[in-house]
Amino acid sequence: MDQCSLQALPLPANEHVDFVAIDFETASGNPNSACSVGLAFVVGLEVVATTHRLIKPPGNKYEWGNVRVHGIRPRDTVNAPDFLTVWQELHPMLVGKALIAHNARFDMSVIKASLAAYGDSYVQQYADFKYVDSIAMARDLVPGRKNLAACSECLGIDLEHHHNAECDAVACAEIAIACIKANHCLNLGEFCFSQPHVRIQEVADLVLPTPRPKVPKTTQPRRTHAVGPGPALAQNRHIKPRDIQPQVSTFDTSHPLYQKSLVFTGELSIDRKEAMQRAVNVGAVLRSSVSRRTDFLVVGHQYNGPDGQATISNKEEKARAILAEGKSKLRLLDENEFFHLLQSAAPSRAARSMVMAKASGK
Repeated sequence: MDQCSLQALPLPANEHVDFVAIDFETASGNPNSACSVGLAFVVGLEVVATTHRLIKPPGNKYEWGNVRVHGIRPRDTVNAPDFLTVWQELHPMLVGKALIAHNARFDMSVIKASLAAYGDSYVQQYADFKYVDSIAMARDLVPGRKNLAACSECLGIDLEHHHNAECDAVACAEIAIACIKANHCLNLGEFCFSQPHVRIQEVADLVLPTPRPKVPKTTQPRRTHAVGPGPALAQNRHIKPRDIQPQVSTFDTSHPLYQKSLVFTGELSIDRKEAMQRAVNVGAVLRSSVSRRTDFLVVGHQYNGPDGQATISNKEEKARAILAEGKSKLRLLDENEFFHLLQSAAPSRAARSMVMAKASGK
């Protein structure tokens, strides 16, 4: 396990902190398996303090693929506190502050899934955070989607030991600071206000990925390559948009998804076919691939690589490349945003009667 050689500095008082960068390492592909957490505290666009904790994952069980990435082994955490103990210690330092993480969905999933293992009341009490993804922040500064190491290198940021949670948190904080300064903003809030594509989200609103069923060892084929997508994602590849037909006879033409080109990627908390059906029922036009004419790409959970980090699909890669051109109306939606659009309030009955169109498109 690589050690981060950052100078130990006293942690600042909560009221002085502008934002906190956070990074988790996990013992397995399950988000409820945190084995370490690193934090970098930012005051006045400067990293002023860092801290790191080892965490004992459930049962102190590890998967070799994760150990190979971060170097943390069962012997390192056998006497470490569990997640709840660590989080109750850290929570007062973080409460009321925005969290920033690189590929934030992964790290926020770790927080929510780990707390949920102790009961919903712990999620309500200790997951009261807003968060921002530094990948989105760096979209214009480093065109195209970059992992933490590549993004740091592009911006001249020293990432001493990648996958040491403390070092990763510092690099994430430095990326955020570089983005804020490059846009001549004074703080994170001003930056987010000036960049519509950078969304401030709530940990409590995050939809956790559906756990994949484990294949019994007696029937599990031997893998000779990196971990691939789960069964649900593999099945999604066989769903053809043209096979999803409307189950309604009329559409509300004022619905935000009506006649909009829609593409799905990744796993959702509901069956992909069901999500596609709901979209078609409000008049969306499903497509199987992303193009410059795509209106929305719904991005579900991507399967985890051996480092526990979520990967990115070819569709999302292409969408981000199109967005980097700055000429497209394309918009990326996470699952929560997609469901919000689906449930958008309909106009009044009188107004609706004036805008109904036949499902045939007439």
